[in-house]
Amino acid sequence: MKILIVENNPLIASAIERAGEELQMSVDHASDGWEAIEKLETQDYAAIVIDSDLPRQSGFGVLTYLREEVGPQLDHVVVLTSSDRDEFQSRLAERVNVIRTTDVVDELTAAVRMACGA
Repeated sequence: MKILIVENNPLIASAIERAGEELQMSVDHASDGWEAIEKLETQDYAAIVIDSDLPRQSGFGVLTYLREEVGPQLDHVVVLTSSDRDEFQSRLAERVNVIRTTDVVDELTAAVRMACGA
């Protein structure tokens, strides 16, 4: 199973990568929204973990692209946000899992497992 991590903070990205590897998943990384879109156009992912606040294209912009161009992959998204989680969730499809960036890695790992159906 392969997951895409879209995070511009190297410390957070590294923690997420380790969590994915602990779940025995192959991990790919993009550091901004445009890089994420390029990867999504050429590869398939079981899940996407994406920061809402990214350079060059926001996480919300990438999710809009997913909804319009990719479709079903939107079911397997975990959004990291430092803003109000409920407010951000209301802007997205109900199937997207939104967690706060400051939450512990265990919650993120559980969210990735749930997104992948593990």
